[in-house]
Amino acid sequence: MKINDIIFRYSFPNNRSKDGICRIRTFITSDFKLYALITDLDTKNTSASVTNSIEAICNSLIEKLILPEHTIFIEHYESNLFGKNTFDIVTIVRNAQTEWQNINIQEVIQLIECDPNEFNTPTIANDILLTEIEKIRNQINPHLDLPQQIQSDYILRQLEIENNMISKSSLFNLIQNGAKERELLKFLKKDLSIFGEIYATPHDNYICFSEFPLNGGFVDFVMFTGYSKMDVFLIEIKGAEFNLFNKGAYDKLNSKTEIANHQIRQRLGYIHRNLSEFREKLHSIREKVVSGTSIYNSFLGPDTTTLVDKNKDINIHNVVIGGRTSNDLNESHKRHDFETNSTLPFKLESWDTFIRKLRRN
Repeated sequence: MKINDIIFRYSFPNNRSKDGICRIRTFITSDFKLYALITDLDTKNTSASVTNSIEAICNSLIEKLILPEHTIFIEHYESNLFGKNTFDIVTIVRNAQTEWQNINIQEVIQLIECDPNEFNTPTIANDILLTEIEKIRNQINPHLDLPQQIQSDYILRQLEIENNMISKSSLFNLIQNGAKERELLKFLKKDLSIFGEIYATPHDNYICFSEFPLNGGFVDFVMFTGYSKMDVFLIEIKGAEFNLFNKGAYDKLNSKTEIANHQIRQRLGYIHRNLSEFREKLHSIREKVVSGTSIYNSFLGPDTTTLVDKNKDINIHNVVIGGRTSNDLNESHKRHDFETNSTLPFKLESWDTFIRKLRRN
């Protein structure tokens, strides 16, 4: 028989700032055994998971005289996208290691003698419990659900980028009309955030360039991004006036894309023969741009924080964008085969696959 069902606020010794919440259901069985089901509240909890807080929860329940010491505790995680309900009998031995014994839902129902439907409804679907959760969360920290404060420089830069974005529809119209390489280059130079939107990690920390000089020539677009090791994207584009793969021969790339592939081979040869010097040059350019110098039509994302270490290796990614997709299913396999079997690493995109990845309107 269930005798209570509450949202419980627990504390850690000498650290009330880490107060957490969980759901406690207490059951007394026909042989007078007392069970307490401790349910994790996932993102609604204000502290660590019940597993990492189990000693504090059990001790708080006993010290506050809510439950007696002989209570049998069961740790519970509700079903979600990643799995079903899980249950563990928890044994806390003073001055010893806590132990967990996994049991299944049928064993729990039999053990605590509860209604078989007890675990069908998630906690957040119970309006009474959800109201109590939100009330206690607000008591613990009234600012908990407020948006994180962002620096003014970040907000102003983000607004500037959004106000000057080229639209997805305008790019789509160019592609549909079979725009040639020169027309697409001129259009994309107006807003280099389009490459940051697709390839940057973190999504808001990047520097993009156009007509980036390299080994006596130019790369159409280059982007710096990444954590710790800097990710360098070398992006070569071709027009949208041809099919990526020749019609009737899906195993053969259009010759214009093969030209881009040849350009990449030459550039990679130069880069890896001069890797140390190349890395130093790129980091020098990055530092100048972050400090306010404009180089090669440089375009900064909203977050200009330095997240990369100039003393570490760089990751070089090669991207070719060009042509149209006429049969997405066949060509996706062929693009994958071509990328996998190529002796050099690069990503092959048609303008159709590129534009699908854009989040802007």
